[in-house]
Amino acid sequence: MSTSPALERPLLRVSRPVSACSRCRNAKIKCDGRLPACTACERAGKENECSSANDQFAKGKERSYVGSLEGKAERLEKRLAELRRRKSSVIMQDANQIPPNFFNNLLPVIAPHPQVSRHGRQEQRKEVSSVDDLVADFGFLSVNATARDFHGFTESMSYPKLLLASASVAPISHPSAERFPPRYSATPLIQHYLDNIYILLPFMPETSLWSSVDRVYHNDGSNATPYDHWTVRMVLAIAAASLSQKKGDTYNLIAISHLSAALNYAESVLHPGSVIGIQALLLLVEYSMLDPEHFKSWFLIGMASRAMVDLGLHQDPCEKMQTNKAALDVRRQVFYCVHALDRWISMTHSRSFSFTDDSARVEYPSIPDFALSTRFGLENAQLFRQTLDPALNLFKIRQIQSTWYQELNQSSRIPNPNPERFIWSVCHEMLAWFQDIPGTTPQPLLNLFELELYYSYITACAPSCKIPSISDFNKILVFEYSIQYAEKLCFTIHAPRVHAFFTYYEVLRAHFVGKLFLDILWMSYDQILSSSTPKILSLSSESISPPPLPPGDRTNNATRATNCITSLMTVMEYSHQRWPDVTPSVRDAFEKESALMLGKLKFKQPQEISIPYKSQTSKSPTRRSKGSAETAPPHFTSSTVKKKRSSAEEPPPPYLSRDGSIFQPDPKREHVPTLQWHNSGVSDTSSTGIGFGYQEFGNM
Repeated sequence: MSTSPALERPLLRVSRPVSACSRCRNAKIKCDGRLPACTACERAGKENECSSANDQFAKGKERSYVGSLEGKAERLEKRLAELRRRKSSVIMQDANQIPPNFFNNLLPVIAPHPQVSRHGRQEQRKEVSSVDDLVADFGFLSVNATARDFHGFTESMSYPKLLLASASVAPISHPSAERFPPRYSATPLIQHYLDNIYILLPFMPETSLWSSVDRVYHNDGSNATPYDHWTVRMVLAIAAASLSQKKGDTYNLIAISHLSAALNYAESVLHPGSVIGIQALLLLVEYSMLDPEHFKSWFLIGMASRAMVDLGLHQDPCEKMQTNKAALDVRRQVFYCVHALDRWISMTHSRSFSFTDDSARVEYPSIPDFALSTRFGLENAQLFRQTLDPALNLFKIRQIQSTWYQELNQSSRIPNPNPERFIWSVCHEMLAWFQDIPGTTPQPLLNLFELELYYSYITACAPSCKIPSISDFNKILVFEYSIQYAEKLCFTIHAPRVHAFFTYYEVLRAHFVGKLFLDILWMSYDQILSSSTPKILSLSSESISPPPLPPGDRTNNATRATNCITSLMTVMEYSHQRWPDVTPSVRDAFEKESALMLGKLKFKQPQEISIPYKSQTSKSPTRRSKGSAETAPPHFTSSTVKKKRSSAEEPPPPYLSRDGSIFQPDPKREHVPTLQWHNSGVSDTSSTGIGFGYQEFGNM
């Protein structure tokens, strides 16, 4: 393929002139800053008189700049010529004939002792170095074109350094762990990671993890690669961070020490040009969700999504290309883990996704087949492999959430003509997903999926761009499922082992639920607290039934609302102990917002006559499968049932309004603020100002 001479020898010119030449400046005409003479001087035949009006650029610095660009261009031409000589791609001719370096480049470790030739390692290191140099050189050409001193400051710049510098919130001051802990101490942490986190996000083969552990602990790690050290260190850090309950406790210090040790290998593993690089980056994303004081999760998952799309993992290979089944499942697992984490983080921050569902076409990964492992000598691999069923359940709910979230917040501003039908159909789809979860699923995962269902109900009913207001029945839905969500979440923080993966984003979600809960109370105070349910108008001839309300007694709604707010405040207080540097604003803001409502609810409760009753525990939505475990009792339960006082009695007492003044409510009609969807002056596809986001709280 021939190359155009214009592309081989580009015209070296400054993209934007720093200062006009003296002749153009005196003539007050536009100067394009072209070197060695501008276009205006060339047309007038005054090339020799063209010089900068600023002495800083008149003493040959533009000449050195041109020489610098010529040297950079010459080195780039040499690298491009070298890359043209290399084979562009590897096409597998037969499914049974696997290239020798296939698993070294795509799957981290399928075999227990992979044999990589010295020449292959040198080529891989050379390729990584070339990528970093190209990034630095192109950055020099684009940035230094308008710089004033033209210093070559990008020689040491690399992708990992740029990534960590942009995603870091605070430096890590804790010293790193020089040696790995004894294997008998590390194994429980690794198993905890596999049972609670890996089972939801299996983006790397489990055999690869255990092989890395073997190489790290064999012969003092003399045969371990940087990727092995990174993987084991990050898994230990994630497991310890998930078990931490307070900043500064033993697990928290263990997690930070392993993280600090893992970052020593970042230059060798955090590269976007391979599946292994994305897997290494996803480990950092998982840790950032547990440690928001040091990393920004949203930025990291955005970089992982970009790397995933650049490698083409968002599209399954064409049918004509015969791909190994194990390799295909790995790339599918990587895609859906990136998809799940991106939706998890972006929806919590009320931002747009890194990529849309329309741009992806990937089938769900299949259940692991151990025939390939036996073929490669891993006859006992099935003894310690995790099932993919919980991960598939998480992938499915993320797909459902992604569909309606994009429709409501990222499609257009045109209101939905039939909002009730859309919201209720979405709720029924999510309920069907929950009912299909096998009853043999471990209880911590069931608790996580149940919280996911409640949060999805609440978020789908919240005001959005397409549905700017909430109907009366949907207000009752938000009220009831907010109570269920608060009780379940408060119970999990008092019993940490009953929740599989409790992250900082659960706190942000709790604040969102509490904020929406307070808004609907202010908007429809009497209607929400009454024991009656609004009538449901027929939507059309083909009417869809509304989502079922959770079972329970609605005669003591004032006490239930108080308990819900108290439960959410307990969650905020727990988050302040665990992440004291990032959650004070969340906790203080919610306490300030809920203080007035709690005072108003206290005035409501004395107007009711209490009679004893037997407390009822909240029940999870019924699943179709059998053998499901019982739901744990909520943390807060009411001990009385309250009877409404008659309307003939004295009117309700006054209470403090939001501006601090005394407000006397009307017994017949309550004047409270209305709840509407708001947009902070952004476009339809913007990532901020959608609904009730967290632009003011948490990390980006």
